[in-house]
This record gives sequence, structure tokens and C-alpha cells, in this order.
Amino acid sequence: MLSNLQNVMARRDLLKALVVSELQSSVAQSKLGWIWWFLDPILMMLVYWGVVVGLFNRGAERYAPYPVFLFTALITWKHFSTAVGRSLSLLRSRERLIKGIPFPTVVLPLSVVFSGFAYFLFGFTVLVIATLLWPCERHSGALLPMLQIPFLMIFQLAVTAGAAMALSCFGVLFEDLRLFSTHVLRVGFYLSPGLFGIDLVSERLRASLAPPWGDAVFAIYMANPFAVLITGYRDSILYGQFIPMHWWGILFVESVILLWGGYRIYQYYDRRVIKFL
Repeated sequence: MLSNLQNVMARRDLLKALVVSELQSSVAQSKLGWIWWFLDPILMMLVYWGVVVGLFNRGAERYAPYPVFLFTALITWKHFSTAVGRSLSLLRSRERLIKGIPFPTVVLPLSVVFSGFAYFLFGFTVLVIATLLWPCERHSGALLPMLQIPFLMIFQLAVTAGAAMALSCFGVLFEDLRLFSTHVLRVGFYLSPGLFGIDLVSERLRASLAPPWGDAVFAIYMANPFAVLITGYRDSILYGQFIPMHWWGILFVESVILLWGGYRIYQYYDRRVIKFL
């Protein structure tokens, strides 16, 4: 495993070239180019805002400013969902390259992850500007919690890379998997605290389940790494709060497991998937 990782590091120039190629390709496929990456979550934000606030009259006061609250979750989830969706068909789309040139093919799913992360950083810049223009009244006023953001981004990269590496292989072995991915990812967003905060989840679980089952189910809910990531970004930017240490521990363990597991799965199926291409 270490030798393969060293091989990847030795070919980081190839990884860089593939990331640039992915960025150029995504821009070329749309007349709006990279602007669409911002426009898509903004449009989704307006839809959810209209439904949740306008139709159901929820979230406007509890999670004000609700549009910024929503946008934080949308750009975070978009990075993950786009990388996973692209990875499922990635190896088939790069069939000629894989068969024609010997290189560590693990850089292919990694290039999708890093190119998507570049767009995420642009979206995050928009988020910070929106937060400055539309500040949250519940913000503590502390700026130190902002230092948590780079570490959250590292964990986000690890989680996304692990999933992308594993699913890029499964996308070749099970062609129909990509047909289900859109629905699975949509459900995943709804199960993550995208439209609401974890405080609402905790209240509802403790109100509907007798102790200690409410706390137990909530702990299982927080095992979703994006429940911690989305909440962590909101706490750092919107509220100026520090993330509890046990959440950091959960996020660290899950990130290591997903990254290591995804790489091991890719390493196992690396050359085996060629006969399916």
C-alpha cells in the first residue's frame, strides 16, 4: 500500500494535469461554464427556501438567515454528490487511457474529487461574502472558530476521496449502480441536516423515543460524517462556535476508515476492472 501511495505521489504532475482537464471539461460542457457550479446550489437554495419557509413557514426565524444556512449545506453536499456521481462512470469514460498507458489509475477518481473541491472553494468564498453581508444575530462574535474550517475541509476531502475510489470500481462492476445513485444521493441529503439543524433532530428523537433510545438514535444519526461537516461549517461561520471534541473524534475515525477502506477496495479491484471495460 505504501509503495502504491509513493507511486501516486511520484505522479502528482499527472494528477495535477487531470484536475486541470476535469475543470476545463466541466467549463466547456456549459455555456455558463464555472458559473453554473454556483448557480445550481443557488437555484436549489431558492427552491428549498420557497418550500420550507414560504409553504410550510419553517426555519425562517430558527435558522436565520435561512438562505445562508441552506447554502452552507448545499455546496458541501454538492462536492460529495458530484464526485460520487462522476466516479461511477469515470473508469468507463477513460477506458482508452487506462488500456493505452500504464499509470496509477487511482489518480482518476482523485482528480474528480480535487476538481470538485476547487469549485467548492469558490462556492465557499461566496458563502463567506454572503455571511458578511447577511450576518447571523446568533453569532457569538468570536473569530477563532473560523480556524476549524481548514480541518473540516481536510476531513471532507478524505471522506469524498474514499467514497469516490470505491464507487469508481463498483460503477464498472455493476453498471446499473449509477442509475440508482441520483436517488440515493438525494435521500442522503435529506437525511443529513441540510434543510434543518441537528438541534431539531435531537428534539424530535428525544420527544418521540423514551430514554435512552432517543440519545442512542441521535448518536447513530451523528455517525453520518456530513451531519458533523455541515453542522461544523455552520457553527464556524454562522454562529462562531467551537465543535465538540467528541465530534472531531468521530469525524477523524470515519475519515480514516473511509479513506483507507476506499483505497484498499480500489487497490483490490484496480486491474480486475479492466476486463469489464
